[in-house]
Amino acid sequence: MSGVPSTPPKSETQAPARQGAASDGALPRDVLGYLWRAAPASHIKLFALVLLLLPFNYASLELPRLIVNGVTDAIGGTVPRLLELDIGLPDALGGFVLFRSAGFEVSAFGLLAGLAAVLFALQLIQQHITRLIEMAKARLGERIIVGLRRQLFDVIQRLRPEAPMKSKALEVGNMMRFEVGPISPFAGMAFAQPLKSAGLIGSATLLIFTQNAVLGGFAIGILALNYMLLGIQRADNAKKLQVYQREAVALGKRVMAGIDRLPLVHGFATSPFERGAVDDRLGVVSEASLDLKRQNFTDRVLNLLMSDVPTLVFYSVGGWLALSGAINIGQLVAVVAAYGQIPEPLKELIDWDEKRLIAQVRYDFARYYLETREVWPQGSQDLPPGPEPAFDGSIKVADLGVVDPAGSLLLEGVSLEVPAGTAVALKGPDAGGKHAVARVCGRAISLYSGTVRMGGHDLASVPEAVVGRHVAYAGGDPIVITGTLRTNLLFALERRPGRTLKEAVDLNALGLADEGVDPATVDPAALDRKALAALAGAGLGDLVVRLGLERRLDPDQAPALAERIVSLRAAVTDAIAQRQARTGRVLIEPFRFAAFNRWMTLAENILFATPVNHTRGAASLLAEPGLLPLLEKAGLSGDLTALGRSALRILAELAGGPDDLSGIDTKGLLRTEEMGEAQVLATRMDDDPSADERALLLRIAGRYCEPRHRFGLIDEDWQDRALAGRAQLAHLREVSGIPLARYQPDSYCRALTVRDNLLFGRIAADRAGAAAVVDEIVRECLALDALIGQVERLSLDVAVGEGGLPLSAAERGKLTLARCLLADPSILVIDDALVPLSPAEQSHLIGSVLAGRTGRTTLVVLDAGEPLDLFAQVIVLAHGQVERVEAAAAGPGLTASGA
Repeated sequence: MSGVPSTPPKSETQAPARQGAASDGALPRDVLGYLWRAAPASHIKLFALVLLLLPFNYASLELPRLIVNGVTDAIGGTVPRLLELDIGLPDALGGFVLFRSAGFEVSAFGLLAGLAAVLFALQLIQQHITRLIEMAKARLGERIIVGLRRQLFDVIQRLRPEAPMKSKALEVGNMMRFEVGPISPFAGMAFAQPLKSAGLIGSATLLIFTQNAVLGGFAIGILALNYMLLGIQRADNAKKLQVYQREAVALGKRVMAGIDRLPLVHGFATSPFERGAVDDRLGVVSEASLDLKRQNFTDRVLNLLMSDVPTLVFYSVGGWLALSGAINIGQLVAVVAAYGQIPEPLKELIDWDEKRLIAQVRYDFARYYLETREVWPQGSQDLPPGPEPAFDGSIKVADLGVVDPAGSLLLEGVSLEVPAGTAVALKGPDAGGKHAVARVCGRAISLYSGTVRMGGHDLASVPEAVVGRHVAYAGGDPIVITGTLRTNLLFALERRPGRTLKEAVDLNALGLADEGVDPATVDPAALDRKALAALAGAGLGDLVVRLGLERRLDPDQAPALAERIVSLRAAVTDAIAQRQARTGRVLIEPFRFAAFNRWMTLAENILFATPVNHTRGAASLLAEPGLLPLLEKAGLSGDLTALGRSALRILAELAGGPDDLSGIDTKGLLRTEEMGEAQVLATRMDDDPSADERALLLRIAGRYCEPRHRFGLIDEDWQDRALAGRAQLAHLREVSGIPLARYQPDSYCRALTVRDNLLFGRIAADRAGAAAVVDEIVRECLALDALIGQVERLSLDVAVGEGGLPLSAAERGKLTLARCLLADPSILVIDDALVPLSPAEQSHLIGSVLAGRTGRTTLVVLDAGEPLDLFAQVIVLAHGQVERVEAAAAGPGLTASGA
């Protein structure tokens, strides 16, 4: 049996504790209990250091009395004795002597010098011990907070698919970064600080008692009053802090909810409601914060009074006792000095309590996530000890039942058996249960009844480290990692801790290295070939070539590849010329120094170059101080300004007025940051432009491309003037410190893409299908020259953007499938990953995948048009049950039954 109920569960909460508990043992409710359990030995070491500090502190409090009494006795004629000590209880308490030393005779100056040296030595010792305590507290705090953050991240790693994954991960991530931060400084002081403060207060109070019982009684009374007030403050602060924390968390959740529904806000214009809801919550949080600050201010004033008023009492009462002869001047000085030590540790105790309250609130939030029941059991992601368990690739499902979070029955009593190495299809209505079966097998659903055995192991209890190596699931919600294509693919095999991909990737699973082999010795090209094969198997071969051709290659990093691309340039242009002659269609316009290229911007045509590593393009250079005088000399500055003015005027007319410029697509003529200035300039087109406005007009003109913008601003006369300017600027190698990459037929241009370097020209984009035809020709030439593999490898370093947004839905689905193919699992489950493809494309791709997985188990959810002869058996599900099993077309059989 699985770890879930044997009858269909009515809700997710019916899952047993073993499947949902976050930890094997309950966490302490109190933060102090957690901190003690995290590192008891370290706390005990801190205790020892604190206790070591106290005797030296007491001795430093006793020395002022000895110094004053020694001086006064020497003035009265008594022979001074150094280190004469008589420590005991006052007569009112029995006069018991705790420690007595006769010392030795010295001069008055010797007494002062000796006691001052002893006091200085005691201060040095105390400072050293205090430093040891603070460093030990800091190390302990960091150790505990790192452990807590590891526990929180472990929760993220073990979240079940049924958990609200995105919101839970965001909340726990914020908790790791910010919320648990205040626990760190408190963790080190949790037990040592109150012991230290209490010890310092106790030693000061003991010294006061040893001097005079009355003053000692005053000290105890004041401490008792402080303790009572502290209890009242603590209760008020705890209540107000909890209110503030609760409201702040509610605000954060409301903001995250607003982010999740942002597309709906834009679609239905509900922004006023969203802003109003957040404004209301902000008001509540602000009021709670002000209430907490008012309480803190009141507490500070009260604590200040409790610190200053007793000092006046000690001066007045102690002075009266000195005048009456009950104590001597040295004792009075010692008492006042001792009580002067009490406020600081008392304040530290108050601060400790405030930090304890804050740490408790943060710990309560952390404990809420650490004890969540929406996670896999601890240890479920670890490999079991010993040899890796065998995994035979079979699937056996018995009496499977699934209920969705809303309580609707998805599956009931489904049983089936898939022998290893078969290709099986699940067919039927979308709500019939085929997706639920696939998701259970792919672990996208973890709460179910019945038994599911994968590869001979119970899916409910087999460790993730085992099933994750042998089962891959391609679902309908593709996950694209922010990073490169290589990062997305190899993530499926990053099973080891490591700083680099080669260290982290399970090379043994790819057949590239045996266990224990140093990853650094593995050829990176072999790893890339595996990745490219997976991409090709998932139908992404064309995308790989396109991305490789769109890369900008640094010839200094790959000089041999750059040289081969240049050498292949003639073959590519010849092949394209032959195709153009045969079809009569213009496919590209080559770069020729003596000819104007219609598909280059005007700035590129004038410079016949583009800036290296400059995101603004050639147009941004026209207003540079290093180029503008040369343009004026060539007679182009005024013409460019006039063309930019004309283009801006046309844009304003198309927009219906200057104020609406931001509402139209300017096709790259205006950037977002230039829009405001352009709107102002468009309202006074006949006025002389300022220097900044002229620079804007020059940039607009430089970005202009006639076939793209079609404003009719560049005629043959303009082309001739641009070519004349090009000839005068041919000597330029840089503009205002920005290096230029010139278009030269016999060298590689680092500022152009690989495609443009091969073509040494631009594709005629006004010809339908020209880009596809050109890429086909380029690909054929690369294959003939055995260069296709190196260009494809370039694609692996292309960033696919956040969430894979630059990719189409179909490409994201194929990338998910490619990741699964690279892992080469014993069981592959394909469920909705290929939905964005047409039925014909799905059929072709599924056939290709199955052909490459001979002898491996593949479970495919069918929609409609896929040919059934690709599969050994087809199971049809409807109404959550197996309706029928269609006859096998080929391959080994399969048995199935439904309730």
